[in-house]
Amino acid sequence: MVKRLISLCLVFILLSGLCACGKDGSDAQIIYPIDNDPKFLDPQIISDVGAKNIIANCFEGLVTIDSEGKIAPGCAESWKISPDGLTYTFTLRRDCEWRVSSYAENVIGGEEAMKKFDTRVTADDFVFAFRRALRPETKSPGAKNLLSIKNASAVNEGTLAEENLGIWAKDEFTVVIALEWADPDFLYTLLEPACMPCDETFFEITGGRYGLAIKYLLYNGPFYISNWADDTAITLKRSLVYYDMQSVKPASVYFSINNEQSTRLKKIEEGTYEVAPLTAQQAKEISGSKKYTLCSFDSSVLSFIFNCKDESLSNVNIRRAITASFNPLAFTSTFGEFTAKGIIPPSMILSGSPYREKTADLSFYSNTEPRALLEKGLRQTDKKDFEATVLCTPEYEEAVRMLMQNWQSVLGVGLNVFVEAVDESTLMKRVKNSEYQIALCPVSYSSVTAFNGVLRFTTDNAHNICNFSDKKYDSLVNSIKTTHGNAATIKATAEAEKYLASRCVVLPLYNEAVYYGLGKNVKNVIFNPTGEILYFKNTLSE
Repeated sequence: MVKRLISLCLVFILLSGLCACGKDGSDAQIIYPIDNDPKFLDPQIISDVGAKNIIANCFEGLVTIDSEGKIAPGCAESWKISPDGLTYTFTLRRDCEWRVSSYAENVIGGEEAMKKFDTRVTADDFVFAFRRALRPETKSPGAKNLLSIKNASAVNEGTLAEENLGIWAKDEFTVVIALEWADPDFLYTLLEPACMPCDETFFEITGGRYGLAIKYLLYNGPFYISNWADDTAITLKRSLVYYDMQSVKPASVYFSINNEQSTRLKKIEEGTYEVAPLTAQQAKEISGSKKYTLCSFDSSVLSFIFNCKDESLSNVNIRRAITASFNPLAFTSTFGEFTAKGIIPPSMILSGSPYREKTADLSFYSNTEPRALLEKGLRQTDKKDFEATVLCTPEYEEAVRMLMQNWQSVLGVGLNVFVEAVDESTLMKRVKNSEYQIALCPVSYSSVTAFNGVLRFTTDNAHNICNFSDKKYDSLVNSIKTTHGNAATIKATAEAEKYLASRCVVLPLYNEAVYYGLGKNVKNVIFNPTGEILYFKNTLSE
């Protein structure tokens, strides 16, 4: 594994290089590659990483992040949190406006209609956005991260009208959000695309086409989309109506659509790209080089996962038997020492800082003799033996076969294990559809908060890829909601993760990183904790 060059002590990371063009390095164009041309750019329903990065630079929520990587005022100039942590009151800026392009003006109805159109970003724009994100028919991927809001689950399930959602406009410039439980990282949730404001009047005018083209979008962030060339690029330009326009350094940001990873390193060196995602091999090649700045974020964990809906793997002793017979040498000889110390990856946060740094390393191996565990599990399931297939990608096939030989040697004839190697997209699709027994795959999270990490494995969670159902675990996760104070929340979350580990649902092996290379004269790129989102508002480049 490439040694991490950037400390994750801060929740967000500010990368510094050298001074850039002009007197202050401003007015440059930042070029950044994304894999795919987004099909749409509706903040409430996007899931594509490239689209998320475009939205993050064109929209601004109630809060944003500053040059030091900390939560800072966004559209809300200030906020107050009630002593019990259940009520957030945001006071909006009065100079936050929608950037309306000439294309959007035509959709609104032209010059005369624009005279009546309210370009102010008001409390109603946030209330409508949150309600829309949680409507069942919207099917927002981000809805699952908003469930700490009062009545959010019921609204999202369609059992309660959206008017009952815990968000309302106290007046034109005051937004109040009530929570079901005191979420210490709720302000980070407000950075999610689903939390970006949406003008209801404009949304209705688009007639269901919101976000499908430039003319069907308004923007309230530091940039707006000036050109959307199919399968080529999306160009952002500095917004002249942004309230903090003078702090926006780049004149434009050019999202180049290019999924050829092999070319990215060369394009950074040539100065074509200011910053670009890299493969692990590319990151290894430039480690220590003065030509680049390299950073990494351990945002997922390569793990064996068990489908607890499977007739045999629903038995905890069978899962424990397989885990207890695991021989690390089958992997370390090929891939090096294991780095994962828990199910939750190091980049995820709790109470405002990295969760993994606050918790003890977990143990995933039973002290009981593996064969005895298997025999006990077989008796409990009324079976004479157990047959399973391990799903993996071709790069891990040889190591998995070595591991299976060890499993069968330790556990005896009661276990028959096979391997099936498929490409990554097929593997992840089958995991998502529960079409597997055991799989070796990266476990990643759409949220940056550790609480949402443990919440994912609760019985009713739609994203519970292991189909794990355990009343005690559900109770442990629910108890986190009633904790008061950072120490108590961390302790309760660690207890839930420890219990999940004891049930042998996930066997983590390696922390897997995402890598970025920056040109040596690039300054002030800000990332979110998992390294998924890049903010270019303050970026300088020659």
